[in-house]
Amino acid sequence: MEVVLHLPVVPNVELVAAKAVETLGVALGMHQTRVEAASVAIVEACLNAMEHGGGPVTVRLRSGNHDAKPCLIIEVEDHGQGFNPKRAPKNSPSRVLGCASKRGWGLTLIRELMDEVQIESSPGKTVVSMRKYVESAP
Repeated sequence: MEVVLHLPVVPNVELVAAKAVETLGVALGMHQTRVEAASVAIVEACLNAMEHGGGPVTVRLRSGNHDAKPCLIIEVEDHGQGFNPKRAPKNSPSRVLGCASKRGWGLTLIRELMDEVQIESSPGKTVVSMRKYVESAP
């Protein structure tokens, strides 16, 4: 099972990707709370890609297996200037209260909500790859 979306930069288009995650997650038998977490993560990834990529975003969703565990694999790709993922802001959930800025939380949320996250970035292409297991990973 695979879905590929080419999203223009228009208001609320990230919700199309979230709906695709919901549809595939349910088809895979994923628990609703896991589907919701993956939906929030893809919204954050799409918003980041549209803001920093400056153009259309490609989203790939597919079912897969990793170490014999069924999962939903999500990739969000943009063609912006790229960034160094190791230098991206690392906010901590404990800093939510009293935090002066509401910006820069996207990658933190993605990492907290998904089971695995990999980011590959260079000038002209950034791909955020995320994996959410159908059942909780050990």
